[in-house]
Amino acid sequence: MRVLAIDWGEARVGAAVSDEEGKIAFPLEQFFETQNAIAEIIKIINELGISLVLVGLPKNLAGKEEKSAVKLKVFVDNLSKAVKVPITLIDERFTSVEATNRLRELGIKEKEQRGVKDNIAAQIMLQQYLDTKKARTAE
Repeated sequence: MRVLAIDWGEARVGAAVSDEEGKIAFPLEQFFETQNAIAEIIKIINELGISLVLVGLPKNLAGKEEKSAVKLKVFVDNLSKAVKVPITLIDERFTSVEATNRLRELGIKEKEQRGVKDNIAAQIMLQQYLDTKKARTAE
């Protein structure tokens, strides 16, 4: 079962996919513009045989949804009308911060992180999901 994770933003959308066994998350090589996101997601679903789409839900430290969650939910509603694959919202707290830290550790300057950070955040979110699913299965 391949899973696609989406880190939605008002300007850019980052994405990551799992391997066929659903064990390892890989960031996509390029991000895509939010205005083209649904078409790009459909293309990825069809090309890679995706069976589940995860979309990061922005929450604050207290666990309450951020203001941008309203726009995200409109996007998810439109996406759900365009694809037949199940879509699940998951907590994306700290994924962008962790992505920034990882890229900084690799010596990538903040200006150069723009095109990569969203995909790394999606990868982190997806790997957390896969690891949690694996742990639940092992119980």
